[in-house]
Formats: sequence, C-alpha cells, structure tokens
Amino acid sequence: MIQLSTLLDALPRKEVVRPSGRVDRADLADRTDQADLANHAGQAGRAGQADPEIGGIVHDSRSVKPGDVFVALREPSGRDGHGYVRDAVSRGASVVVQERDERHDNTTTVIVPDTSRAYGLMAAAYYGRPADDLCLVGITGTNGKTTVSLLVEAILRECGRYVGGIGTLGSRFMGEVLDWKLSHTTPYPMELHHTLKQIRDQGGECVVMEVSSHSLAWQRLSGLRFTTGVFTNLSREHLDDHKTFDAYREAKTLLFSELLDEGGTAVLNMDDPAFVHFRNASRARVRTYGLDKRAEVHRAGPIGYHADRTTLAVQVRSEPPFNVTLPLLGRFNAYNALAAITVGLEFGIDGTLMNRAVSGIRVPGRLERVDAGQPFNVLVDFAHTPDALGAVLSACREWTRGNLTVVFGCGGDRDPGKRPLMGRAASTHADVVIVTTDNPRTEPPDRIIRDIEPGLLPNVRSHIVQDRGEAIRKALREAGEGDTVLIAGRGDTVYQVVGDAQIEFDDRIKARECLEAHYG
Repeated sequence: MIQLSTLLDALPRKEVVRPSGRVDRADLADRTDQADLANHAGQAGRAGQADPEIGGIVHDSRSVKPGDVFVALREPSGRDGHGYVRDAVSRGASVVVQERDERHDNTTTVIVPDTSRAYGLMAAAYYGRPADDLCLVGITGTNGKTTVSLLVEAILRECGRYVGGIGTLGSRFMGEVLDWKLSHTTPYPMELHHTLKQIRDQGGECVVMEVSSHSLAWQRLSGLRFTTGVFTNLSREHLDDHKTFDAYREAKTLLFSELLDEGGTAVLNMDDPAFVHFRNASRARVRTYGLDKRAEVHRAGPIGYHADRTTLAVQVRSEPPFNVTLPLLGRFNAYNALAAITVGLEFGIDGTLMNRAVSGIRVPGRLERVDAGQPFNVLVDFAHTPDALGAVLSACREWTRGNLTVVFGCGGDRDPGKRPLMGRAASTHADVVIVTTDNPRTEPPDRIIRDIEPGLLPNVRSHIVQDRGEAIRKALREAGEGDTVLIAGRGDTVYQVVGDAQIEFDDRIKARECLEAHYG
C-alpha cells in the first residue's frame, strides 16, 4: 500500500491538475502545490479520504482491483485507455489518471497532459525509485540488443560488478533468471520498476536493459536516467506502429536525446547509415565503434569466421590491439562484441578480462546449434527483419560446404511491407527457401505467405509449407552432408500465436525431435 500523495509528489507540479467541473488547466496548475492536489483529489475520492491508500497501479482495466489506480494510456498503436475508464471504475478503481477533463462519480480523478509519462513517474515512486541506486546501461537498435546486453552483463560480472539484465530473455541477476518471460522487451512501468527493485534489493549495482522503440515512443521509461546508451544498428521494423521509418528512427534517438545523462556516454555504431543522426541527437559524449570506418574502437586486421566461433583483434584508438574469441558466429556478432567492449572500456575494464568474459557467452535462440549426430549444421535464430536474416545467412555461408537452406515466415498483424523484403533476403543468400508460418496471430497464414512470395527470386529452389513443423521436417529430411539448415524468425520462443491462442511450439525442440528420429 502507498498513499496517493506520494504518487502525486512524483509528478511535476505543472503537469498535474485535478478538475472541479471544467477548469483552466494551466491556471490551476500554476496556483496549486502538491499538498493541495492531494487534498483536492481526496475530496472527490471514495469515502471522502483526504489521502487515500493505493493498492496498485494498472493500465489494463481487466486487472483492476478495489483501491487501485487506473492509468488511461493513449498509445500510438491506437489503443486508448480512456475508453475503459468506466470499466475500471466499475471494478473498484479508487483513482483514475487521465488526459480528459471529466469527472467520475465516487472516484478521485487526476488529470495530466500525458498519461504515459505520468505512469512511469508514479510507478517509480510506488517502488521507492530503485533506479536511483543503480547504474543503467540502455541498448537500442533494430538488431543485436539481446546479444549486446548479455555480452555487457558478462563483462561487468567478470570485473566484479553486481549486475542485472532486463530484455527479451526476461530478467536476470548475476546471470541467474529472475523472471524468464517479461510482458515486453522493455516492460510497462510497474513491471519494470518492480524488476529494478528486485535487482537493487539483491545488491545490484548495474542494470543492462534492452530499450525498445515502443518503450521510448510510449514513454515507459519516464524518470529513468541512463549512464550509458548503446546504438547497434537501424533497419526497417515496427512500421505497423511507427508508420514511417523516420518516426521509428526518432523513437530510437529518444534514448540519447532525453534519457541519457549529460555526463554519460553514447556508444554508437559508426558504420551504420544512421550514425550521424544519433550522434547529433546525443546529449552526452560520444564513443564510436565499427568494423569498416576508423572508429575509436575497431578491428585490427581480418575477422576469422569459423563454424563454432568468431575471432578478431580489437584496437582502441592507437593502443596495441588485443585478441577476442567469441563463441558466436558471423560478422554481425563482431559488431555486437565491439559494442559491448566499448561499454567495458568506459567502465575501465581491461581487454584481457573482457576477452575472458565474452569467450564463455551463450545466447539462447541466436544461431543456436541443434545437434543429434547429423552430418550437417542445424541452427535456430531469432532473425525476423530483412537485414537480420540477410546477415545471419551471410554468416552461415562462411562455413557451409554444401547447400544453405532457410525456413522462415513473417508475423501476422505486423508490417506487411517487410514481407517481400524478407523473401528477397532469404532467396538472395540461400540455395533452398522454405516459406512457412511464424506467428500468424489473427491473419490468415496463406495471406501472409502470399505477401512474401513476390520477393522470392526465380533462380532459387523455393517451397511453400504452411505447417511450421512440417516445414522443419522437410528441411531436415532433405539436408545432406556439409549442408546448413537455418530455422529463422522465432529463436528461443516457446509458443506460436495462432488467433488469440498460444500454442506450445519451440523450433529447437521440433528440430531435435526430427533429427533424433533419424540420427538419435
């Protein structure tokens, strides 16, 4: 339980008003202090309490319990929580936080200019502002966030830091899972600050966080301050929500323009075409990394690509290079390693320690091997954008002596414009392409597949196998010695979304079952 006044104290004075009928918001905010706000709110509250106790803060009216605060989020996706206020009140919400100037009987109403921003600030106050006691490292970009975050965590642990992580693979502390599956890559504020509190209360010093474009555009991170921000790369993704590539890029830059401490560090990929945009947006000092351009942290000499590792020499400015061996594959993972190493250098960590840290890394569902004694390579990867799929297939080509086969699909209810681009990326790099379902959600799978087909090149053997399990079986059944089969798009995901249902399905388990039937 927490007092309403504590939550209101977290909001800037000029961003909170409580209406009494229709009011001039700016005028009321100018002449109302926080104590007055608590009292005014209490006058409209249930049972006339001057400062009611709050149970929890929720943004989904279906989750409201008596005594909760309901926050009416207005999100760029089109979902508007203001349409669910009545439902929240009927379920017992004692306080409603909203943007509209209207009253609700027997319920305290708090009006703010932006409910998303208010939600983040109130959630932080609810859990005692745990982030204030933590060093935050935020990683954003289209691809590579998960791998870079795990590499940074490993490097910080190696030098004795007590570090946690938040992202696609759930939440962790010192490498041990706290919650294997969060609601989102970057969770909504109550889940996020609860997780930060868990890490802080266990002695955490640093948290490495994957920062999604949605969390930035929808201000889930309001009130947080990052000491380090990392930009990996930028390519087409999430245009179903952001609508344009420019809007997507602008969302990503918010980490550097609004949430990064001025005394902090922006770690930027100098080789990416969007580098200049991120550099100009940064409010902190900039550190660069790259493979091609003469960045501050770059490779010294050629990269060694092997079937089980990637090797490179890393040069920091004019200092002597040091060697790095990654148990991760491909050129894109060399970029990921350089990003993490650049962060490590900002923490003053020695190159030898960093090499030791990254040499033992394992990233579930990212070029993860499935081996049952078969004479060919089978890999499962999360690549679900055209650039990521092309990069992963290029990496596989480095060591594949025979044919390269890819099994992939595209998610339903998501940006249809990238579907033919996925087909083009697959058929540009692979010898055999098997198009199947991914997470069709509420879209007919055959329509998604039809959208992919125009991108398939005519000189590549392509097959349409709608059932994903059968598509995997076909690829493995037809593979021969020296071939590589890449099963792409879902990585370590353990279910498939069909309609409104989640059906248990793990590409790694399905592939192993098929292989063991023949080789096990």
